[in-house]
Parts: sequence; structure tokens; C-alpha cells
Amino acid sequence: MYRVIVVPCMASLIKKKKANTIYYYVVESARVNGKPRIVHQTYLGTANSVARLVQDRTAPVPLSATTVEFGLPGALWLAAEKSGVFALLQSLWPKPRSGPSTAHYLLLAAIHRICQPGPKTEVADWYQDSILSSLWGFAPERFSSQAFWDCFDRIATGESLPSDKRDELEEAQLRLLGLWKEKQLVTRRLLAYDTTNFYTYIASNNERNSLAQRGRNKQGRHNLRQVGLSYVLDGDNGLSLCHHLYRGNVADAEEFPDALHRIVTLLERNQIAPETVTLVLDKGSAALANTLELEQAGVGWISALPWTQAPAEFRSSQKLTLLSSQEPGVSAAAETMLVHGKEYRCVLKYSAPFASEQLHSLTTSLSKAMQSMRRLARELATSPASFTEPGLRNKIERWLAPQFVDELVSYTLEQRDGRWHLQFDFDYQALDRLMKQRLGRTVLISNRFDWTPEQIITAYSGQQHIEQVFRGLKDGDWLGWGPMYHWTDQKIRVHAFYCMLGISLLQYVRRQAEPAWPGLSIEQLLDQLRQIQKYNLLYPPQGEKGPNRLATVLSKQSLIQQALTKVLGLDQLCSTQRG
Repeated sequence: MYRVIVVPCMASLIKKKKANTIYYYVVESARVNGKPRIVHQTYLGTANSVARLVQDRTAPVPLSATTVEFGLPGALWLAAEKSGVFALLQSLWPKPRSGPSTAHYLLLAAIHRICQPGPKTEVADWYQDSILSSLWGFAPERFSSQAFWDCFDRIATGESLPSDKRDELEEAQLRLLGLWKEKQLVTRRLLAYDTTNFYTYIASNNERNSLAQRGRNKQGRHNLRQVGLSYVLDGDNGLSLCHHLYRGNVADAEEFPDALHRIVTLLERNQIAPETVTLVLDKGSAALANTLELEQAGVGWISALPWTQAPAEFRSSQKLTLLSSQEPGVSAAAETMLVHGKEYRCVLKYSAPFASEQLHSLTTSLSKAMQSMRRLARELATSPASFTEPGLRNKIERWLAPQFVDELVSYTLEQRDGRWHLQFDFDYQALDRLMKQRLGRTVLISNRFDWTPEQIITAYSGQQHIEQVFRGLKDGDWLGWGPMYHWTDQKIRVHAFYCMLGISLLQYVRRQAEPAWPGLSIEQLLDQLRQIQKYNLLYPPQGEKGPNRLATVLSKQSLIQQALTKVLGLDQLCSTQRG
């Protein structure tokens, strides 16, 4: 028979001093062979460590936790407030006795289009879960779809206004340009100009709309009505300085004189002399009629010249000079030449990176075309002549349609013995000419005779910024222009205004963030700011009675997010509450 002997143990707290620091331990003692001994020891740390352990064991568990969209809407709101945009919008429209003002509706529409593009029926729910709800203090119900409609319907804008009625959105654009000038965000040197169009789902029988018309849609949706948009950006800071909506069936080159007149008017009304600025245009705007308009307007300008309009000996010139390290892989030549009946400064630019991109695209298109032609040739060799010659040639021409492909591939199509026979070949000499005289080359034209070739090339590179804006608008990466849930000209003009306003606010945030993290792209900035969230933690009351307690905390941040939070002022905004 066995006996169980229970050895009593006692736990106690002891301290040990090591190098002038006191450490605490929990020890368990027991009698071993009749003598007291420590049988188990647990290290606790210093007195502060022990206090934290006690606090953690007694800390209350939150009753609930909610996520608040913080980083991106907070940064955009601070940009509107610090830049003076919000105060300017408030000064343009009278404030109501209570509730949101027109400035609130326009700004919220712009911020929502950047953060979570969608119809106005979704704005109230998004607003409730964003930092704007606690900052502005308005109930989400005040931002219903009907409330937006009623507010925007009161904004006077459009071509049908009485002569004694001012266009309020035109006035807003004028005042915003003055604001950016006052903030020294308009360089007066470079203004990037471009045009695009956006398709809509407006019905064909909708007679309340004249802006949306069918035309050549740049997204391939030719079956839908579309609106055109011309747009001017500051070349250095990317801010929206002027935009203009026009009918979707009007060609970009035809719209240019009207857009140019508006640009010059806005500049002059803000005391910016036209001759001090340089418009950067794409090659579609360099038509003869438009160069005459530019000369009459008195502005400086730079444009790409359509390849076939430049003299052949100049296009194929091999006397190119390598530019500085500011334009890596780029060489150029410049001459004063007669174009459109007048002398201009012409610059031939060769870019090695651009040439490699074109070559990659060309080889991909060439491979697809030749594979398709090979399959067709085999099919024709084993099938009766049931194909028609126009049908075959149309099919082949589609395969050879990508740029330069038809210059490199030659083919013959003939009918023999009741069958069609297709043969094709690759022209290596044409490829050699293409490599030496065409790929990577662009001809630029300007009336800035005192500028160096590198200055003209660098200025034209600013056109890439506005093209990025258009891609961001269409793809929804920066700001979602579509879907556009408006069916009247007046609402479409308001829609365009707050979309362009959102672009300016986003570019303003990017400019502020540049010192904290140089080289940060718009896409990266948006991604990082979206990850900065705020959490509201609801705790039970501290005693038996009283209200529940609310604590706020920001999400764990990376190094780049910490830098953005500090430089944009989001750390100060975290604890701000307004009624």
C-alpha cells in the first residue's frame, strides 16, 4: 500500500539588487529533507514591469470597436482648410441658418470621389464612418442624395444663364486660380493643356442634356453619349487651374480656340500676363488654325509636331547631342524652321528609354500578327477557296494595324487551283531604318526661341503629369469621374467642378508630403493614407454608475505612415472633436 505525502509550498515576492537596480521574483518554497528551500522561481522584472502586469490584468475589455476612415479624408480636409479652399467656397455661396453649406456639399462630393467613388446614395453612410462626421458635427441624414440634388440645383451655371446672372462655377474657378497664385503655387512658367472625353449612360431621348453627344470615345465606347473635357494644370505643382466642358461630338482641335480664350481670360483677370506663361500641348492641338490662335493670344507654347509635318531631313538627322543627367538617355538637335508658314524653334528629341518601350511594343504586336498570318496561311492551304478576297485582306490589315507593323511585313495573296495562297515576309532593312530614324524620336515645336533644347524637352515632359491625371480619372486610381449619375448639363458641370477640385486637393497633399518622403507617387500616397485608420473603443463605466467611456487610437503605422501623419498634421487631428 502506497502513501501520498503532500509537501506544503508557499509563494512569496522577493527582491534582489543587481548593479543598483532592484528586480522582483515570485518564489515557491518548500521543505526538502526537513529544511526550507526555494523549489521554483519566476522573474517579474523591475517595479515598473510589475505595475504594468497588474494594470494589464485589471484593464477592462472594450464593449465594442468601430473603424473610422481617417488618413485620406483627414488629409484632404486639412488641405482644404489650410490652403483656404474651404473658406473661399464658403464666401461664394451664402451660409444657411443651420446645417451644411454649399461649400460642405461640394467639398464632401470631391473628397468622396477620391476616397470611395460612387453615387450620392452612398455618401451618407461613408460620411458617418469617416473622420468628417466628428469634425463637422452634421447628422449623416443631412447628406442624402436628395439633399445633394437640391443644393447643386441652386448653383447658377451653364450657357443658358441670363446675361445679368453670373456663372457661379466660372467665378469659383477664377477665385481658385487667384488663391493658388496667392499661395505661390502657380509658377507662371508652365501650364499643361490636354483634352479627353468621358462616356455616360444618358439615354438618347434625354432632351434635358445637350453636352452629352455621340462621338469618337477614347475608351472605345462609341455607342454611348459622351462629354468632352479640356483641362489646364500647373506644370510644377499639378493643381487644376482651368477646365472646360464641351459637347461630345466636337473634335478636340475644334474646341481649342474656345478653351484658349477662357485660359487667357482667367490669366488676365488674375493679373498674370499671357506672355509669362508657356502652354504645353499634345500634337493633336498643333494644327495650323490653332498655331494662329496661339500667336494672337500672345502666350508661349510648346507642342509635339505630327511626324509627317516635320521635314524628312530633320527627322532623320543623326547629329544629336546628349543632354545632361537631368534628362538621362536623351539626346537632341534644334533648328529654326518654317512650319505652317512661320518660323518656329524645332527640336528633334531622341529618348533611349522611349525607343526601348516602342521596340518592346512593336515586337509583341509583330509576333501576334505573324502567328495569326501563319495560321491563316495553313488554313487556306487545306481549305477550298470559300473566302472572299476583301474579307481576307481586311482580316490581314487588322493584324498589321498596330504602329509600324505594316512597314515591316509584306505579303502576297493570290488564288490558284481553286485555293487561296498567302505568303508573307519580314523586311529587315525596314527594321534597320526604323531603328535609326524613327523609334524613340519626337519632333517638338515652340515659339520660345531663347530656350535651349533641354529646356523645351523638360517642359514638354510635364505633359506626362496631365496624362497621368486623365488615366487616374478614367481608371479610378486617383479620383473616379465615373460612373456619373447626372442627366442634365447643369449637374454635369457641377460634377466636373468638384472632380477637378478634388484633383487640386490631392495634388496639394502630395506637395505637402514630398519633404517627408521624397519621390512618393500619387498612387503610393493614396495607398499609405488609406491604411491609416482610427478606432473608437467603447469601454464600460469606471464605477457602478455613469456613462460608457470612449477611447480613440490610430492603427499601427509604418515608418512612411508615421512621417505622413506628422507632416500632414493628422496627429493633431486625431483628438480633435467639433460640434
